[in-house]
Amino acid sequence: MISINPYEILMQIVNFSILLWLLSRFLIKPLQKYLNERSSEIKSNIDNAKESKEKADALLAEQKELLKTARVEAKEIREKTEDASKKEQEEMLERTKEESARLIAQAKKEIELDIAKAKKDLLSEAGDLVVELSQKVLSKKLDDSDKQELVESNIRKLQGA
Repeated sequence: MISINPYEILMQIVNFSILLWLLSRFLIKPLQKYLNERSSEIKSNIDNAKESKEKADALLAEQKELLKTARVEAKEIREKTEDASKKEQEEMLERTKEESARLIAQAKKEIELDIAKAKKDLLSEAGDLVVELSQKVLSKKLDDSDKQELVESNIRKLQGA
C-alpha cells in the first residue's frame, strides 16, 4: 500500500528548496545578470551604429558638397586659364603683326636708301662718263659716227657695271 511519510515529504520540500536556492544563487542570477549586460551592450552597439551611420551620412553629404565646390572651382580655373590663353595668343598675334609691320617698314627704308645710293652712284658714274666724254670730244674732233660709237660704248660700260 501506499504510505505517506510526512518526514520524507518534508525532506523533499527542504531538498527542493535548497536546490531552488542554489540554482537561483549560482545559475539564475548570474545568467540574468549576463543577459542584462549583453542586452544593454547590444542596445549600446545599436545606438553607436546609428550615430556612426548619421555621422557617415553627414560626412558623405559634406564630401559631396566639397566635390561639387571643387568641380565648380576647377571649371572656373579652366575658364580663366582658357581666357588668359586666348588673351595671350591675341597679344602675341598683335605683337607679331606689329613686328612684321616694323620689319616691312625697315626693309622699305633700306630699299629706299639703296635706291637713293644707286641713283647717286649712277649719277656720279654718269657724271664721270660725261666728263670723260667731254674730254674726248674736246680733245679731238669727232664726226657723227664717232660720236655715236662713243655714246654706245659708254652705254655698254654702264650696263656692264
